[in-house]
Amino acid sequence: MLYSKNGSIPQTETDGTDGWIEVPDEPVCPDGKEVIWWYPPGWVIRDPKPEGNWYWSQTDEQWIEITQEVV
Repeated sequence: MLYSKNGSIPQTETDGTDGWIEVPDEPVCPDGKEVIWWYPPGWVIRDPKPEGNWYWSQTDEQWIEITQEVV
């Protein structure tokens, strides 16, 4: 079992302080995908980041291309 505190990347052990919760084990990663911890919802299986200027939208569950410079 893995443990997370305040959305931290899951670990096999806690540091003994309050607030740790049990989280599911990391799922098996299918070929051509990657597994990341995104809290919430937890483990996310997604396509790797494309080359270029992209960000991951967990709401849309997809990579979004940044088409203009952020000032």
